[in-house]
Amino acid sequence: MAKYLVACVFAAVVLFGLIQASDLILGNIVSGDRILYSQVASAPGIPGGLVSRAVNYTGVYNITAIRAYDRTFNRTGQAHVTGGGLYQRYVNLALQTRFIGSPLDYLVEIYGR
Repeated sequence: MAKYLVACVFAAVVLFGLIQASDLILGNIVSGDRILYSQVASAPGIPGGLVSRAVNYTGVYNITAIRAYDRTFNRTGQAHVTGGGLYQRYVNLALQTRFIGSPLDYLVEIYGR
């Protein structure tokens, strides 16, 4: 019975983590697209505060896909487009933690042609 209870709790935690997924995925990567930008944006957690980072990209190709993957263990980040975006030549992203004291660790990839 105890093993069953532990397995159920573990499954609930995993499902909750998937529901709270904080990746930003916009557009589709198709044949002919190339990676225009790839960088890790990270920062340690600040006790009593939230952490944020801005990612700005400007290029000569139109953006077809934007990927921002939250790589933290507890997936407590959030990512938003604050300017530009798909089918434009620039994008501004805001990355921020949702909980006080949590670190920030994102892999940002931008594709285009």
